Amino acid sequence: MRKEPFLYVIAFVVDGCFALLGICVPLLAMGIGATYDDLGAISATSALTYALGCFVGGNLTDRIGYRRFMIVASLGIALVCVSYLAVDQLWQLFALAGLTGAMMSGFWPPLQAWLGVGKDRGQLLQVVGRFNVCWSLGILIGPVLGGTLYAVDPSRGFTLAAALMGMIFVFVLRLPVREEAATERKEVGRPGSLALARRFLPVAWIANFATFFATGTVRSLFPKLATDLGIDPALLGKLLGLIGLMQVIFFFFIARTDRWQFKLAPLIGIQLMAVVGLGILTLGSSQIYFAFGLLCQGALIGTTFTSSAFYSLHAEGPGGKRTGIHEGLIGSGMLVGPLAGGLMAEHVGPRAPYLLAIGVLFCAIVVEIYLVNRKRY
Repeated sequence: MRKEPFLYVIAFVVDGCFALLGICVPLLAMGIGATYDDLGAISATSALTYALGCFVGGNLTDRIGYRRFMIVASLGIALVCVSYLAVDQLWQLFALAGLTGAMMSGFWPPLQAWLGVGKDRGQLLQVVGRFNVCWSLGILIGPVLGGTLYAVDPSRGFTLAAALMGMIFVFVLRLPVREEAATERKEVGRPGSLALARRFLPVAWIANFATFFATGTVRSLFPKLATDLGIDPALLGKLLGLIGLMQVIFFFFIARTDRWQFKLAPLIGIQLMAVVGLGILTLGSSQIYFAFGLLCQGALIGTTFTSSAFYSLHAEGPGGKRTGIHEGLIGSGMLVGPLAGGLMAEHVGPRAPYLLAIGVLFCAIVVEIYLVNRKRY
């Protein structure tokens, strides 16, 4: 099997399982008495181990091998999914959340670095776009499936995730993968694109951190707000699935043009749209308002994740370190966002976390403008 389709299928299944856990774990936690503080801390625990694993393991993946890391990680995730079936106390959820983050950190950076091996700028735009569409389809389907299964039987979602990750472990371990011969990386289309990529890389990283601060806050805390407002698990899953739907749409179209590359305006424009969406989550109470706010989050992820992944891979040398930082900043955002948001929700009000996320996005925009103007000459 060719490397690219192999990695696309894996990305779809793994992120589908991750999104499925993303709705089933908060629902399970609320069933055993979790508060806003607890929900934020559980999500932050997973994000902490994920961020640390990405920052530490990025260099190791280049030396040890991308596929070897993925074999160990997929087996570990499958075992963690099985362990969720035995949870009956909150401390167990914290432990499993930490293990989930650690195992995921051994999966995504090597997968993306392996995907980018031997690709020039034009090829990267295509493979990153297809990869993003595939994992976003998983994010779209996972919450819908997880919410539906949880409403029928809380154990079914975890059982399905364990079975799928076991299948991925076997695929990564045994399935022959055909590597294309690595070609010399060339700068395509725009002279000096590697230099421009180095200039925009920290800008994209900052934007992506802010994005996942906001997204981590929404994914970890919105389920409780929705439940308190009387939204059932099946409908909640469909609402959260809208994030993945908009990601897919944005990834699909972004992969078909390079006009957004090396420009700040598209990045800031989409961040401002996300601010509007978070404002709607802060003030709205109807399902229609919530749907629009969540769609804005999907658009934000689609834009900043593509930018960060593209600039991380469009550079000379092995990509494990840069994709490790890229994913580590995602984990850092998903650490700080739910943790700070959980405290805000518990002690200020259930809508306060979204105001905090708005503030972080505005700060990111200011820093991005400063960095681009500082490095212009």
